[in-house]
Amino acid sequence: MLNSFRTSIGNWLLKRKSGTVIRNRAMINLTGATSIGILYPLYDLPDYNKVEAFVSGLQKKNKELRVLGYLQHKDLATRFLPKLSYDFFSQHDVNWYFKPVNIKVQGFIEKEFDLLIDLTLEEHLPLKFVAGLSRARCKVGRFSEENTRYYDLMIKVDKKQNLAEFISQIQHYLTIIKPHE
Repeated sequence: MLNSFRTSIGNWLLKRKSGTVIRNRAMINLTGATSIGILYPLYDLPDYNKVEAFVSGLQKKNKELRVLGYLQHKDLATRFLPKLSYDFFSQHDVNWYFKPVNIKVQGFIEKEFDLLIDLTLEEHLPLKFVAGLSRARCKVGRFSEENTRYYDLMIKVDKKQNLAEFISQIQHYLTIIKPHE
């Protein structure tokens, strides 16, 4: 019950704060993006490997990348060594209503990425705070009625869809979309 109360307050505050974010919106595809931010929840090694494969594919195309993962469990921190463009935060880096308060997260939010890709497959308030407050020009994430205020492009996800399929759909749509001139 306490967690749902905290979540309600967090969602309410996020809605208020996200309305004040000033950003230079533009529809940008993978070809036109030079800087890309990627958000994802980190549950286990297979998820990390899927994200890592996606990121390395983008790096081969000379994209500037920053990756921010939310560690679900404190003990995962020792299993995943941060790489040059990877940062992590955990429940110890969020306040009472689940807003991230880590300086690395704040830097990620303030960076004006061409493209922000949120790989979250289900509701995740700390990552939603990052996406909602981000100054990215184009934000991509999972479809839900509530997410329409945070993302410029949303992709519908089936309950049985996994991370690899979601990444594949994101790549597909961000490749075929023609940016506004």
